[in-house]
Amino acid sequence: MASDPSQMTESNEKPLAIAVRNFLIGVFLSGIPILACLWLSVDMTYGSWAAVGTGRLIGAILVPLICGILAAALGRKVIDFLSVAAEGAQLPF
Repeated sequence: MASDPSQMTESNEKPLAIAVRNFLIGVFLSGIPILACLWLSVDMTYGSWAAVGTGRLIGAILVPLICGILAAALGRKVIDFLSVAAEGAQLPF
């Protein structure tokens, strides 16, 4: 019997549920810093979202999706890395 409750939960969950959970965590952890940087950029320049540019907006969408796919495929390694990176980003909130 496993003494760690998180190990028991993961062993009881279906692999698809674990992959979806990891995907959503990866998207969230990589998307928040990107969204914050874009938002601050627009706020500081008194511009609009259109001034950011299509390429940057597409990149801001693709990077979290790619990180989510990597998190779903590789699991805790990517999530731990993204968590440390989000903590080190020193966001103003």
